[in-house]
Amino acid sequence: MKEKVIVIGSGFSSISAACYLAKKGFKIEVFEKNKSLGGRARQLKRDGFTFDMGPSWYWMPDIFERFFNDFNKKPSDYYKLERLDPAYEVYFGSNDKITIDGDLKKICLAFENEEKGAGKKLKKFIKDAQINYDIAIKEVVYRPGKSPLELITPETIKKLNYFIRNIRQDVYKEFKNSKLRQLLQFPVLFLGAKPKDTPAFYNFMNFADYGLGTWHPKGGMYSVIDGMVSLAKSLGVNFHVDSPVEKIIVENKKACGVIINGIEYRSEAILSGADYHHTETLLNSSLRAYSEKYWNKKTFA
Repeated sequence: MKEKVIVIGSGFSSISAACYLAKKGFKIEVFEKNKSLGGRARQLKRDGFTFDMGPSWYWMPDIFERFFNDFNKKPSDYYKLERLDPAYEVYFGSNDKITIDGDLKKICLAFENEEKGAGKKLKKFIKDAQINYDIAIKEVVYRPGKSPLELITPETIKKLNYFIRNIRQDVYKEFKNSKLRQLLQFPVLFLGAKPKDTPAFYNFMNFADYGLGTWHPKGGMYSVIDGMVSLAKSLGVNFHVDSPVEKIIVENKKACGVIINGIEYRSEAILSGADYHHTETLLNSSLRAYSEKYWNKKTFA
Protein backbone atom coordinates (compact mmCIF):
# COMPACT_ATOMS: atom_id res chain seq x y z
CA MET A 1 0.00 0.00 0.00
CA LYS A 2 1.33 3.42 -0.95
CA GLU A 3 2.24 5.87 1.79
CA LYS A 4 -0.03 8.91 1.73
CA VAL A 5 1.22 12.50 1.75
CA ILE A 6 -1.11 15.48 2.19
CA VAL A 7 -0.08 18.66 0.38
CA ILE A 8 -1.47 21.98 1.61
CA GLY A 9 -2.13 24.51 -1.14
CA SER A 10 -2.09 24.25 -4.93
CA GLY A 11 0.32 26.94 -6.11
CA PHE A 12 3.36 26.28 -8.28
CA SER A 13 5.46 24.88 -5.44
CA SER A 14 2.71 22.61 -4.11
CA ILE A 15 1.84 21.14 -7.50
CA SER A 16 5.48 20.59 -8.44
CA ALA A 17 6.18 18.91 -5.08
CA ALA A 18 3.09 16.75 -5.54
CA CYS A 19 4.37 15.64 -8.95
CA TYR A 20 7.81 14.67 -7.66
CA LEU A 21 6.36 12.80 -4.68
CA ALA A 22 3.87 10.95 -6.90
CA LYS A 23 6.73 9.98 -9.20
CA LYS A 24 8.48 8.51 -6.14
CA GLY A 25 5.45 6.30 -5.50
CA PHE A 26 3.53 8.22 -2.83
CA LYS A 27 -0.25 8.64 -2.84
CA ILE A 28 -0.84 12.39 -2.94
CA GLU A 29 -3.86 14.39 -1.78
CA VAL A 30 -3.72 18.14 -2.46
CA PHE A 31 -6.05 20.40 -0.47
CA GLU A 32 -6.77 23.93 -1.72
CA LYS A 33 -8.80 26.45 0.31
CA ASN A 34 -10.12 28.35 -2.73
CA LYS A 35 -12.76 27.30 -5.25
CA SER A 36 -10.12 26.88 -7.96
CA LEU A 37 -6.56 25.58 -8.09
CA GLY A 38 -3.44 27.68 -8.55
CA GLY A 39 -2.89 29.49 -5.26
CA ARG A 40 -1.77 33.02 -6.05
CA ALA A 41 -1.77 32.08 -9.74
CA ARG A 42 -5.47 31.28 -9.87
CA GLN A 43 -7.86 32.64 -12.46
CA LEU A 44 -10.97 34.82 -12.43
CA LYS A 45 -13.69 34.58 -15.08
CA ARG A 46 -16.42 37.20 -15.15
CA ASP A 47 -18.78 38.69 -17.76
CA GLY A 48 -17.01 36.89 -20.59
CA PHE A 49 -13.55 38.07 -19.52
CA THR A 50 -10.70 36.03 -18.06
CA PHE A 51 -8.10 37.46 -15.68
CA ASP A 52 -4.87 36.11 -14.22
CA MET A 53 -5.03 36.93 -10.51
CA GLY A 54 -1.34 36.57 -9.79
CA PRO A 55 1.77 36.30 -11.96
CA SER A 56 1.47 37.97 -15.35
CA TRP A 57 4.97 37.50 -16.79
CA TYR A 58 6.68 34.23 -17.67
CA TRP A 59 10.40 34.52 -16.91
CA MET A 60 13.18 31.94 -16.70
CA PRO A 61 11.70 29.49 -19.25
CA ASP A 62 14.58 27.08 -18.64
CA ILE A 63 13.23 26.33 -15.16
CA PHE A 64 9.84 25.30 -16.53
CA GLU A 65 11.55 23.20 -19.19
CA ARG A 66 13.61 21.42 -16.56
CA PHE A 67 10.51 20.69 -14.48
CA PHE A 68 8.56 19.10 -17.32
CA ASN A 69 11.66 17.30 -18.63
CA ASP A 70 11.92 15.53 -15.27
CA PHE A 71 8.70 13.76 -16.28
CA ASN A 72 9.70 13.23 -19.92
CA LYS A 73 7.42 16.07 -20.98
CA LYS A 74 7.83 19.54 -22.47
CA PRO A 75 6.00 22.80 -21.73
CA SER A 76 4.70 22.68 -25.32
CA ASP A 77 2.85 19.47 -24.44
CA TYR A 78 0.58 21.60 -22.26
CA TYR A 79 0.67 25.23 -23.42
CA LYS A 80 1.95 27.46 -26.20
CA LEU A 81 4.56 30.10 -25.40
CA GLU A 82 5.22 33.37 -27.18
CA ARG A 83 8.23 35.59 -26.55
CA LEU A 84 7.04 39.18 -26.28
CA ASP A 85 8.77 41.72 -28.52
CA PRO A 86 8.74 44.37 -27.30
CA ALA A 87 8.72 42.79 -23.86
CA TYR A 88 7.22 45.82 -22.12
CA GLU A 89 7.33 49.59 -21.88
CA VAL A 90 8.12 51.65 -18.80
CA TYR A 91 6.43 55.04 -18.49
CA PHE A 92 8.00 57.88 -16.54
CA GLY A 93 5.37 60.43 -17.57
CA SER A 94 2.58 60.96 -20.09
CA ASN A 95 4.98 61.26 -23.05
CA ASP A 96 8.07 59.75 -21.51
CA LYS A 97 8.73 56.04 -21.88
CA ILE A 98 11.49 53.51 -22.53
CA THR A 99 10.72 50.40 -24.57
CA ILE A 100 12.35 47.16 -23.50
CA ASP A 101 12.62 45.09 -26.67
CA GLY A 102 12.97 41.34 -26.92
CA ASP A 103 16.53 41.76 -28.17
CA LEU A 104 19.46 42.79 -25.96
CA LYS A 105 21.14 44.79 -28.74
CA LYS A 106 18.06 46.99 -29.06
CA ILE A 107 17.88 47.41 -25.28
CA CYS A 108 21.51 48.56 -25.30
CA LEU A 109 20.63 51.15 -27.94
CA ALA A 110 17.73 52.38 -25.81
CA PHE A 111 20.12 52.77 -22.87
CA GLU A 112 22.65 54.57 -25.06
CA ASN A 113 19.95 57.04 -26.12
CA GLU A 114 19.45 57.96 -22.47
CA GLU A 115 23.10 58.10 -21.39
CA LYS A 116 26.29 58.13 -23.42
CA GLY A 117 28.26 54.93 -22.86
CA ALA A 118 25.36 53.20 -21.09
CA GLY A 119 24.83 50.70 -23.92
CA LYS A 120 28.32 49.26 -23.57
CA LYS A 121 28.01 49.24 -19.78
CA LEU A 122 24.69 47.39 -19.97
CA LYS A 123 26.17 44.71 -22.21
CA LYS A 124 28.93 44.12 -19.66
CA PHE A 125 26.42 44.24 -16.77
CA ILE A 126 24.21 41.57 -18.36
CA LYS A 127 27.19 39.37 -19.23
CA ASP A 128 28.16 39.43 -15.56
CA ALA A 129 24.55 38.79 -14.55
CA GLN A 130 24.47 35.73 -16.80
CA ILE A 131 27.43 34.23 -14.94
CA ASN A 132 25.60 34.69 -11.66
CA TYR A 133 22.43 33.24 -13.19
CA ASP A 134 24.27 30.07 -14.19
CA ILE A 135 25.70 29.73 -10.69
CA ALA A 136 22.34 30.33 -9.01
CA ILE A 137 20.18 28.15 -11.23
CA LYS A 138 22.59 25.32 -11.98
CA GLU A 139 24.32 25.05 -8.61
CA VAL A 140 22.33 26.62 -5.79
CA VAL A 141 18.58 26.96 -6.28
CA TYR A 142 17.84 23.22 -6.48
CA ARG A 143 19.48 22.45 -3.16
CA PRO A 144 17.05 21.53 -0.34
CA GLY A 145 17.43 24.75 1.66
CA LYS A 146 18.17 23.09 4.98
CA SER A 147 21.28 25.12 5.79
CA PRO A 148 22.91 28.43 4.78
CA LEU A 149 26.03 26.36 4.11
CA GLU A 150 24.35 25.14 0.92
CA LEU A 151 25.09 28.57 -0.54
CA ILE A 152 28.82 27.96 -0.19
CA THR A 153 30.29 26.51 -3.38
CA PRO A 154 33.63 27.10 -5.13
CA GLU A 155 31.82 29.46 -7.49
CA THR A 156 29.94 31.48 -4.85
CA ILE A 157 33.16 31.84 -2.83
CA LYS A 158 34.70 33.54 -5.87
CA LYS A 159 31.69 35.85 -5.88
CA LEU A 160 31.86 36.69 -2.17
CA ASN A 161 32.06 40.44 -2.79
CA TYR A 162 28.72 40.24 -4.61
CA PHE A 163 27.09 39.13 -1.37
CA ILE A 164 28.62 42.07 0.51
CA ARG A 165 27.54 44.78 -1.94
CA ASN A 166 23.91 45.45 -2.80
CA ILE A 167 22.32 45.86 -6.22
CA ARG A 168 21.66 49.54 -5.77
CA GLN A 169 25.36 50.20 -5.17
CA ASP A 170 26.35 48.39 -8.36
CA VAL A 171 23.71 50.10 -10.48
CA TYR A 172 24.44 53.57 -9.13
CA LYS A 173 28.17 53.08 -9.69
CA GLU A 174 27.78 52.26 -13.38
CA PHE A 175 24.78 54.34 -14.44
CA LYS A 176 24.00 58.00 -13.71
CA ASN A 177 20.67 58.39 -15.50
CA SER A 178 17.79 58.09 -13.01
CA LYS A 179 15.53 56.25 -15.46
CA LEU A 180 18.16 53.62 -16.22
CA ARG A 181 18.80 53.19 -12.53
CA GLN A 182 15.12 52.53 -11.96
CA LEU A 183 14.96 50.05 -14.83
CA LEU A 184 17.89 48.00 -13.57
CA GLN A 185 16.61 47.88 -10.00
CA PHE A 186 13.12 46.87 -11.07
CA PRO A 187 13.57 43.06 -11.54
CA VAL A 188 14.55 42.35 -7.92
CA LEU A 189 11.09 43.52 -6.85
CA PHE A 190 9.91 40.12 -8.05
CA LEU A 191 11.95 38.64 -5.20
CA GLY A 192 9.91 40.69 -2.75
CA ALA A 193 12.96 42.73 -1.80
CA LYS A 194 14.29 46.26 -2.06
CA PRO A 195 17.43 46.88 -4.16
CA LYS A 196 19.25 48.45 -1.21
CA ASP A 197 18.65 45.28 0.81
CA THR A 198 19.42 42.79 -1.96
CA PRO A 199 22.95 41.39 -2.53
CA ALA A 200 24.49 42.33 -5.87
CA PHE A 201 24.67 38.62 -6.73
CA TYR A 202 20.96 38.81 -7.48
CA ASN A 203 21.68 40.85 -10.58
CA PHE A 204 20.98 37.52 -12.28
CA MET A 205 17.38 38.75 -12.34
CA ASN A 206 18.51 41.32 -14.90
CA PHE A 207 19.73 38.50 -17.12
CA ALA A 208 16.38 36.76 -16.70
CA ASP A 209 14.75 39.99 -17.88
CA TYR A 210 16.99 41.27 -20.69
CA GLY A 211 18.80 38.05 -21.61
CA LEU A 212 16.15 35.31 -21.46
CA GLY A 213 13.28 37.64 -22.19
CA THR A 214 9.64 38.00 -21.24
CA TRP A 215 7.28 35.29 -22.42
CA HIS A 216 3.55 34.74 -22.25
CA PRO A 217 1.59 31.50 -22.46
CA LYS A 218 -1.41 31.59 -24.77
CA GLY A 219 -4.53 31.79 -22.62
CA GLY A 220 -2.70 33.45 -19.74
CA MET A 221 -0.50 32.30 -16.88
CA TYR A 222 -3.23 29.97 -15.68
CA SER A 223 -2.39 27.80 -18.70
CA VAL A 224 0.79 26.86 -16.83
CA ILE A 225 -1.22 25.84 -13.77
CA ASP A 226 -3.57 23.84 -16.01
CA GLY A 227 -0.59 22.10 -17.53
CA MET A 228 0.98 21.25 -14.20
CA VAL A 229 -2.35 20.00 -12.83
CA SER A 230 -2.80 17.79 -15.91
CA LEU A 231 0.66 16.34 -15.38
CA ALA A 232 -0.03 15.79 -11.68
CA LYS A 233 -3.32 14.01 -12.37
CA SER A 234 -1.60 11.76 -14.89
CA LEU A 235 0.74 10.77 -12.05
CA GLY A 236 -2.21 9.92 -9.81
CA VAL A 237 -2.40 13.10 -7.72
CA ASN A 238 -5.84 13.91 -6.30
CA PHE A 239 -6.98 17.53 -5.90
CA HIS A 240 -9.61 18.95 -3.53
CA VAL A 241 -10.90 22.54 -3.70
CA ASP A 242 -12.98 24.42 -1.11
CA SER A 243 -10.87 22.56 1.45
CA PRO A 244 -9.24 25.00 3.89
CA VAL A 245 -6.91 23.28 6.34
CA GLU A 246 -7.90 24.34 9.85
CA LYS A 247 -5.27 22.46 11.79
CA ILE A 248 -2.27 20.19 11.34
CA ILE A 249 -2.51 17.15 13.61
CA VAL A 250 0.73 16.27 15.40
CA GLU A 251 1.22 13.09 17.42
CA ASN A 252 4.48 11.93 18.98
CA LYS A 253 6.25 14.93 17.43
CA LYS A 254 5.17 13.92 13.93
CA ALA A 255 2.66 15.63 11.63
CA CYS A 256 0.19 12.91 10.74
CA GLY A 257 -2.95 14.58 9.46
CA VAL A 258 -5.07 17.68 8.96
CA ILE A 259 -8.52 18.88 9.90
CA ILE A 260 -10.66 20.29 7.08
CA ASN A 261 -14.21 21.46 7.64
CA GLY A 262 -14.15 19.59 10.93
CA ILE A 263 -13.11 16.29 9.35
CA GLU A 264 -9.80 14.53 10.03
CA TYR A 265 -7.65 13.34 7.14
CA ARG A 266 -4.71 11.14 8.06
CA SER A 267 -1.41 10.65 6.25
CA GLU A 268 2.17 9.55 6.79
CA ALA A 269 3.48 13.06 6.10
CA ILE A 270 2.34 16.65 5.53
CA LEU A 271 3.89 19.04 3.02
CA SER A 272 2.79 22.66 3.12
CA GLY A 273 3.17 24.96 0.14
CA ALA A 274 1.39 27.74 2.01
CA ASP A 275 3.23 30.72 3.49
CA TYR A 276 5.51 29.82 6.40
CA HIS A 277 3.66 32.08 8.84
CA HIS A 278 0.24 30.74 7.84
CA THR A 279 1.47 27.16 8.11
CA GLU A 280 2.70 27.79 11.64
CA THR A 281 -0.75 29.08 12.67
CA LEU A 282 -2.09 25.61 11.81
CA LEU A 283 0.08 24.12 14.57
CA ASN A 284 -0.43 24.33 18.31
CA SER A 285 1.49 27.34 19.65
CA SER A 286 3.89 25.09 21.57
CA LEU A 287 5.02 23.50 18.30
CA ARG A 288 5.69 26.70 16.38
CA ALA A 289 9.25 27.70 15.55
CA TYR A 290 8.52 31.41 15.93
CA SER A 291 6.20 33.54 18.05
CA GLU A 292 3.67 36.06 16.75
CA LYS A 293 5.94 38.76 18.15
CA TYR A 294 8.67 37.53 15.81
CA TRP A 295 6.39 37.62 12.77
CA ASN A 296 5.02 41.06 13.64
CA LYS A 297 8.54 42.48 13.32
CA LYS A 298 9.03 41.04 9.84
CA THR A 299 8.45 42.79 6.53
CA PHE A 300 6.35 40.80 4.09
CA ALA A 301 6.46 41.17 0.30
